[in-house]
Amino acid sequence: MSDTSIITNKLAALLSDDDVYVAGARVIVQGGSPAPLAAVLTEIDATVLERTLVFSIDDVNVSMIVAGRRLRGFTDVSGNLPEAANVIGKVLSRDDAETLQAAGDLMLLLCASANRVTVRSLPATPFGTGADAGLSASGLATLWHINLDDKPAAFIERYLSANAADLSAYIYVSNGDVVKTVGDVATLDALWSTQVTEFRKRHRALLPKQDGPRLTCLDEPMGEGSTVAIAIDGNDVGLFSYKRSQMPRLVSAWTASLG
Repeated sequence: MSDTSIITNKLAALLSDDDVYVAGARVIVQGGSPAPLAAVLTEIDATVLERTLVFSIDDVNVSMIVAGRRLRGFTDVSGNLPEAANVIGKVLSRDDAETLQAAGDLMLLLCASANRVTVRSLPATPFGTGADAGLSASGLATLWHINLDDKPAAFIERYLSANAADLSAYIYVSNGDVVKTVGDVATLDALWSTQVTEFRKRHRALLPKQDGPRLTCLDEPMGEGSTVAIAIDGNDVGLFSYKRSQMPRLVSAWTASLG
């Protein structure tokens, strides 16, 4: 595929009707998926004309000058982070290993546990000289050990993994196949085998137009203050047990994951 075709496809993807916007910024990471730093580099790789890209990584705003699918440098980082002082206003170059390392350390720090990342594309501001090309997104991915081809985990899988500490046990099923189990799942397995299919049939009959992700607390007592819930998104199902005291946290996490 020619370079022009690659760019055309990426621009088309950016115009997808599936994009979600919050306060004028496009959401590129929600619930920690896809991998935040990979998502940032993908946006850089899709930017051909010179622009200022402002990434909001949770509560930190990072402004970058990007052109020709290359990151030229950082113009601002909110929050007075000490790590940002070594990169703001400096042109990225392979000849300046110290600045490259500082930039990588900063982005890895910000993206390590980021839940949501949004991006805004603004007019470029003067930065460096025309000869300061910066580094390509793929080059940065190699330097920072980021795999841009990794596919994000499915929504239900991400939710279960992110909240595993609050769950007693869980089963994750995709397209009818048990993909992962954690903890003592004997009771959950029995529920999956005997009741979940019927539950889904009745749910579809009662709410035929409710196609999006949904979380249902079954209020099924399991002893020692535990109960059961089922999370569904298309052909993905998560059946899990948890302490009743954890319900507010789990519901809040579900709502946050949906954006």
